[in-house]
Amino acid sequence: FVLPGTVFGVPATNGLEVRTVFLFCAAWTLVFSIPLLLRVPEIAKTPGLKKESILRSYIALWGQLKSLYAQAPDTLKFLISSAIYRDGLAGVFTFGAVLGSLAFGFSQTEIIIFGMAANIVAGIGAVIGGRIDDVVGSKNVIAGSLIGLIVAGFGVFLFADAGVITYWIGGLALCLFVGPAQASSRTFVSRFAPEGREGEVFGLYQTTGRAISFLSGFFWASAITIAAVATGNENTTIYGVLGLMVILIVGLGLLLRVNPNPQVKYAN
Repeated sequence: FVLPGTVFGVPATNGLEVRTVFLFCAAWTLVFSIPLLLRVPEIAKTPGLKKESILRSYIALWGQLKSLYAQAPDTLKFLISSAIYRDGLAGVFTFGAVLGSLAFGFSQTEIIIFGMAANIVAGIGAVIGGRIDDVVGSKNVIAGSLIGLIVAGFGVFLFADAGVITYWIGGLALCLFVGPAQASSRTFVSRFAPEGREGEVFGLYQTTGRAISFLSGFFWASAITIAAVATGNENTTIYGVLGLMVILIVGLGLLLRVNPNPQVKYAN
């Protein structure tokens, strides 16, 4: 839709080509949601549950976190570590286009082509990581992926002067490791969840990730700002990579403290 001269090329009038993409995504979501709505059976709701206010729901959330720490402390440790490094993973995709455009001079067309390649590479990485996960375990796959991301990220920063080849090689390497890190994180959650609390733990997995979703943007902007002040240069976008690497390093450090075979306490 966006690229000029393609089969689906749309006139670039008043942003029509971009707005058309939103309509296509909405139709795609609707069509492929129909089998889910019609074929997947609904889980019966728990009888006797009462509606809660927003305040009561947050109080209940705090109670869930405390009880989870008492029953399965390593599960809570993983939720915290994954919330941090997953925000770093999100930052790789979120600011990838910004980095390519401002730091490496990519055009809109080149950014779109790179985005397509990035998603394909991430999918391939997820498939490969899934196979390795069955052999070495989810924690090892996540840790290895984070190490790969950190190495690739520092590579992009150190060899930025080499030009666009650095962005293509380093950027796709980052995407290669994002896929298995995300996929194995979900697998790890399913193996970590205490029996009977699977839905609750997956809900906490999403909630903890959203709670600190500001980290990647904050560290990205802070690194660029500090570099601009320290160096006096106007374009210090490349330093934003270092901000994302800090998040991944912290997340990796916390992940390494998680027991891959946690002990779960059950009431007698």
